[in-house]
Amino acid sequence: MELPDHIAALYHRCIQGNATAAEQAALLQYLQEPGHEEILRAVLRQGLREQKPLTDLPPEREAAVWQAIIDATHPPLPVAPVYHMRWLRMAAAVGISAFIGISSFFVYKQYRSHQAPIALQTPLSPGGNKAILTLGDGRTITLDSISNGQIAGENGVVKQGNGKLAYLADQAEAVTIHTLTIPRGGQYQLQLPDGTQVWLNSASYIKYPTSFHGRERKVEISGEAYLDVARNAAQPFIVVSKGQRIQVLGTAFNLMAYPDEAAIKTTLINGAIKVIQAGTSKILKPGEQAAVSNRTAGIAITTPDLDNVLAWKEGKFRFYNTDIATIMRQVARWYDVEVFYQGTIPEEEFYGTIPKSENAAQILDVLELTHKVHFEIKGKRITVIPGPR
Repeated sequence: MELPDHIAALYHRCIQGNATAAEQAALLQYLQEPGHEEILRAVLRQGLREQKPLTDLPPEREAAVWQAIIDATHPPLPVAPVYHMRWLRMAAAVGISAFIGISSFFVYKQYRSHQAPIALQTPLSPGGNKAILTLGDGRTITLDSISNGQIAGENGVVKQGNGKLAYLADQAEAVTIHTLTIPRGGQYQLQLPDGTQVWLNSASYIKYPTSFHGRERKVEISGEAYLDVARNAAQPFIVVSKGQRIQVLGTAFNLMAYPDEAAIKTTLINGAIKVIQAGTSKILKPGEQAAVSNRTAGIAITTPDLDNVLAWKEGKFRFYNTDIATIMRQVARWYDVEVFYQGTIPEEEFYGTIPKSENAAQILDVLELTHKVHFEIKGKRITVIPGPR
């Protein structure tokens, strides 16, 4: 159904951040009144259409989601308007879906009405542009602690703004091996000597020569990286990771090869690549993903949601049918925290999109809205506990 004109106007003022406290309260009060369930649905659908279609949700989950929303909005309990708007904007404008957040601002005001959110207790700030460059002679340079410009003693190696290191020329001088290491809580960009662009996620590294000579351009990667490879048919680009070998001519692809993940996942965005593992090889088409499991032999080919695969590069956590252990591994890398589990963690599936710019505690607050898990934070240690707080 279409939103009534006055509700549509209030909704847009709210998600744009222009609504007064009185207008915020008026919108929330209106949506909670008996008989307005269809309008509530329309508001949430409108927010999701602006970011991500509701049809991304499995049909069997949608009815349960709407019921949870309705249950959470009656009877209303008082809470500070700032929380209303934080989760209204995250649910509607950002597009958090299903139990992670379609109902976030409604459930949140009930769930936190009598206790302070985790976010107010322990922020745990998000990561940023951090990297350590290891030179051929073993010296290390912490890039986030030096000024932009050429790296001393390294001709053509330049630290640029916005977290990027660039090799501006394929030097003819003696070739050495450099390693760019991204710590937990970091991310960085790299331009290789041939012009290949690399985006590196937290807890990752890439090892590469300062100049590409010979029949191939070979690098080694651990962790997660997105590569936009400069085309050179005469000199194929080779990526080695955990025993897997990827052969590239000129293409863009994402590689996820963390030691603590169950599989190496290589996703082709455009072009063509060959994935080689233990004598088996597969040629990928754009949109396909090759998965090499730690437990089974062979290379499995699937067609994943590319938005999910590339969310990290776009500054987002994006979950679809994702279990809590997988989510918490991502949280641990980005926020540089240790995660522990207490009791039996439910095999709940989570769906949604959350900006990586949020602090960790705010993300945990959203996850707690499922009532399937809650968290305790002590310093940089997060304990996951089954059930509601």
